[in-house]
Amino acid sequence: MHLRTAGTVVVAQVAIPIDDTRAVLNDIRKFLLFLIPAILVVSCLGDDWLSSRALRPVDAITTVAGAITLRNLSQRIQLPNTGDELQRMAETWNQALERLEDSVKRVRQFTSEASHELRTPLALIRATAELALRKERDAEGYRSSLRQIEEEARRMTELTESLLTLARADAGSLGFAMKPTDLAELAHSVAGQNAPIAEQRGITLRNGGSDGPIQANADPSGIRRLLLILVDNAPRHTPPGGTVTIAATGDPNGVTLSVEDTGEGISADALPHVFERFYRGDTTRSSDSGFGLGLAIAQAIAQAHRSSIEVKSSAEAETRFHFV
Repeated sequence: MHLRTAGTVVVAQVAIPIDDTRAVLNDIRKFLLFLIPAILVVSCLGDDWLSSRALRPVDAITTVAGAITLRNLSQRIQLPNTGDELQRMAETWNQALERLEDSVKRVRQFTSEASHELRTPLALIRATAELALRKERDAEGYRSSLRQIEEEARRMTELTESLLTLARADAGSLGFAMKPTDLAELAHSVAGQNAPIAEQRGITLRNGGSDGPIQANADPSGIRRLLLILVDNAPRHTPPGGTVTIAATGDPNGVTLSVEDTGEGISADALPHVFERFYRGDTTRSSDSGFGLGLAIAQAIAQAHRSSIEVKSSAEAETRFHFV
C-alpha cells in the first residue's frame, strides 16, 4: 500500500501467517483422498445390488424360456407387476408361446388325422388283396378286387395331393402366377362345367354374375380350383329343387366371387370351424366321401391372393361363400 504525506511516499506492507490456511487445505486434501475411494466402493456395491435386483425378472424370464420345450409349451412366464418394459416383454413372450403352442397343436392334430385318413384305405387295400390271394377266383372275382384296390388307391392319391397342396400353402410356395384374368368368364366356365352334374341331382346351377368381362390380377388355375371346390361342395348339401348360384361382380373395392346355395345351412356351432382341416363335424349338412380338406385348400388359395373367404349361413337357411 502506498501512502503520500507531506510530499513523501510511504510504502506500508501488512502480513499475516498462513499456517492455519495451509493446515485446513492439507486436512481437506487428506479427507478427499480417503473419501473418493470410499465413494467408489460404495457406488460399485450399490450398482451391483441395484442391477442384480433390476435384472432379476430378466433372469427369471430367461430361465423359464430356456426350460420351455415342445413337451411343456403350456408353461408361461410369471408376469412382473412393474408396469414397465419388463412386464411388456414378459407379456410378449407369453403371447408368442400361445401362438407357438397353438401352431404345434394344429400340426400334431393334422399329422394324426392325416395318418388316420391314410391308414383306412391302406387297410382296405391290404384286406382286399389278402382275400383275393387266399383262394383261387375266376377272372371277374379278381377284377372286382382290383376295382376296389383301384378305388382306394385313387382316394389315397386325392388325399396325398390335398396334403401336398396344404403343405405348399403353409410354406408359401403354391407357385401362383398372377396375371390379368377375366373372372366373369372363369365363373361362367365353372358354372357350365358343373351344371350337368348338378342337374343330375335335381339342382339348378346358374351363373348370376356380370355378363361383361371383369378383369383382376389373379392366377386362373388357382381361382378355378377354388370355385370348383365351392361349386362341388354346394350341391352336396342342397336338396333337389334347390339352386346354386356362382357369381363374379365388380365394384370400386375390387371383384367379388361368390357361391351361394339354397341348402340346409350351417349351424352356428359349426360355422367357425368349416375352414379347419379335416373338419367334418357339421351334422346339419350332408356328409360325403371327402376328407374335410376342400374348404381349407380354398381358403389357402384365397389367402395366396391376399384375400380370405367369408361365409354367411345359419341352420335351415341359405349359405354364401364369398371373397374379394
